Amino acid sequence: MKRIGIGILALAVWVAGSALGAIGGSTPAVASSGIIVGKAHAGYTPSLDGKQPITILAVGSGARPGDDVMHSLADSLHVIFIDPATHKASMIGIPRDSYVPIDGHGTNKINSSLFYGGPELLVKTIEELGGFKIDYWAITTFWGFTDMIDDVGGLTMDVPFAMQDSYARADFQPGVQQLSGRDALAFARTRHDLLEGDFGRSENGGRLFLAALTQFKKEYQNDQAALYRWIGAGMRNTDMTLSLNEVIDLAYTASRIPVAKVQNIVLPGSAQMAGSLSVVMLDTARARAIFTDAKTDAVVEKKNVPPSPTANE
Repeated sequence: MKRIGIGILALAVWVAGSALGAIGGSTPAVASSGIIVGKAHAGYTPSLDGKQPITILAVGSGARPGDDVMHSLADSLHVIFIDPATHKASMIGIPRDSYVPIDGHGTNKINSSLFYGGPELLVKTIEELGGFKIDYWAITTFWGFTDMIDDVGGLTMDVPFAMQDSYARADFQPGVQQLSGRDALAFARTRHDLLEGDFGRSENGGRLFLAALTQFKKEYQNDQAALYRWIGAGMRNTDMTLSLNEVIDLAYTASRIPVAKVQNIVLPGSAQMAGSLSVVMLDTARARAIFTDAKTDAVVEKKNVPPSPTANE
């Protein structure tokens, strides 16, 4: 059975709420639930006073049931910057095959750093790449992803273009449609029929995040009790040190983030060969500029925003 890439942890309230809920707790043990969250640095509690963005590393694990989720290949990587004061946010996708230095393991694909050293080494690798500090991490599996989406009744998604990828079991026509958890997984995994491959898949992961945030906000505005349904779906599928009051507070924060104020960006680079490896060589100067912008106020200046990888699909 092949490893399954799942894209970003799609539901915004679960990413923010689960990761931030790790405050004050220890790193969760490897568990059977679909999502595991933790603090990026032991003994460090980030400030939540709104004076600086909160930074969350959302990781899609390639683990299969029975595998060690905490030491698997990371099949998708997104850094999420949230500014609680301005209610702005940015999602920055990192292609999983990015060829970067990994402490103690030479230069290799960035997704292997989770396999070699767990969340700690993955965090360190990305921090050294971007020159910023990560506050929390959230690792999700394909079964956690599908279960959460099914638990909220599916996800309304505006599919931007036709997708046919037999490897991902994706067969979509463009337009607004209701996706089950399995459908959303197929959307997140699609890459073989995309012109820019993993760059496009990373952007599609961000699209799922935005679709989830849109749906959550719409349901909450129509019926505030929807908040508890989404919270319940998250907590049933997540291992975290988080009180119900904390989850509710963070869900309210997510409900105040306008979708229009969330940027969906993928680090620029190009597909190349490193010996026998097919890798992504990042434009490291532009990547550093993107992260430098985002860490200040969760906004990447227009001059530093690269073109959409799927603009020509």
